[in-house]
Amino acid sequence: MTGTIPMPPPQVDQIGGPSTTELAGMVMEYRYSTGNHYRMEFTADGLTFELLNAPNGLRVGPLPYRARALREEQFLICWILKPGVHVAIIADYAQRQIHATAMMPPNQWELFDIGEILRVDRTVDQG
Repeated sequence: MTGTIPMPPPQVDQIGGPSTTELAGMVMEYRYSTGNHYRMEFTADGLTFELLNAPNGLRVGPLPYRARALREEQFLICWILKPGVHVAIIADYAQRQIHATAMMPPNQWELFDIGEILRVDRTVDQG
């Protein structure tokens, strides 16, 4: 099959269902099965993440995010890294697992991975 898939016209965001800010003040460290090791910090207004195993370090944020409690100690968290780059993770604190899917810059490679939550700290929310 060849050809171009037509894109629909621009749409208005459709946000429904409950959201939560209960992650505010949390710092989470996790490592994906493919190797990347992150620290993520949440405030009421944004998240910041740091790639801990980057040679020169990489810190991004704060970025606005959405979070939804799925069940006790499990959250769906999503954010837009830049236009066209959307990241979604499920953080399961009870099982100490991260499940992630994203289309990543700079050349739109796919991330679909699972990881281990190594540490979770509750700090005072700076937001």
